[in-house]
Amino acid sequence: MTETQINSKKKTKDFFSFLVFLLVLCLTFYVISQLFIPSVKEDCIYTVERGTSFKQISRSLEDEGLIPSGLSLETYAQLMGKDSQIKAGSFALKKGQSPVQILNSLVYDKPVLARVTIPEGFTADQVKTRVQRDLPSVEPLLDIIKQSKLPEPIKAEFLASPPPSPEGYLFPDTYYYSKTKPEEIYNAMYHQLVLTLEDLFLDYPDNPITNGTLTLHQAIILASVVEKEALLDEERSVIAGVFLKRLKGGMYLQSCATVTYLLDKPITRLTYKDLEVDSPYNTYLYPGLPYGPIGNPGRQSLEAVFNPKVTEYLFFVAKGDGSHVFTRTYQEHLNAQLIHEDWLKQNSKE
Repeated sequence: MTETQINSKKKTKDFFSFLVFLLVLCLTFYVISQLFIPSVKEDCIYTVERGTSFKQISRSLEDEGLIPSGLSLETYAQLMGKDSQIKAGSFALKKGQSPVQILNSLVYDKPVLARVTIPEGFTADQVKTRVQRDLPSVEPLLDIIKQSKLPEPIKAEFLASPPPSPEGYLFPDTYYYSKTKPEEIYNAMYHQLVLTLEDLFLDYPDNPITNGTLTLHQAIILASVVEKEALLDEERSVIAGVFLKRLKGGMYLQSCATVTYLLDKPITRLTYKDLEVDSPYNTYLYPGLPYGPIGNPGRQSLEAVFNPKVTEYLFFVAKGDGSHVFTRTYQEHLNAQLIHEDWLKQNSKE
């Protein structure tokens, strides 16, 4: 073999060696990059059973679609010495976390010990029963309000005359919390409500609170009534508009939901005697809003109060299928009642 042939063979070998090196380098870069890109699509809970190996954990994370490659995370964890540091328990993973952040959550985060879902409209007592903890004071809420991005005049007015109880301010959602620190869940509810209010003030700058029609507390009260009265989301803003128009005109709200709240028992049909119960929550006997919130409203009911639909309606009657007939005059209202008399006998709304 000539020297030229030897050199040519050496060059060919070097070229292929370079290609292999380049391929390995690209593959390594790709694998590493996969570890740092967001891979969790939605907030979720991931549970590590006691005695599970990290190889099983990484494969499970891949199978559940939380990471793109179990092998990559397993190799990274071994290199970083974290594969033996995983704790048993359930962990809250957040949308947008990368595989490396997931690993850090499993190593450093405290396991989630309890989960609770609070439906829209639940009263404070119902929340207490579901959480199985005493209700909080309003002081933590006031501290959160002070630190919030709410308009300063509205904050000042609210803090000068704070609500007497947490009713209306425990935001409905799903929460994860430690059983050893029950205050965490109530503080989370307060925080979520204030975050929602911040968003609504930003989205609807010309709202009934900013223009002086309602105080923030009154808006919460009205939203709680809308929450109980409206079954269809598309009707919430219409119902909010009706109630605001009645308030402006000095009319009684005449909301059966407020009477049901004060009687503190599930009632499918209110009697005339029920409507005569003397209480500031009885909007058939007392003008204006009820004394306080009648439950904890969700975002859509709060949004309905922030952005009510302006109509000519002053009345509404339940049709029996979850929707309502909206009318402008009392005579139209009476006609609507007659048409839907059978349903009204069982569940009257006005």
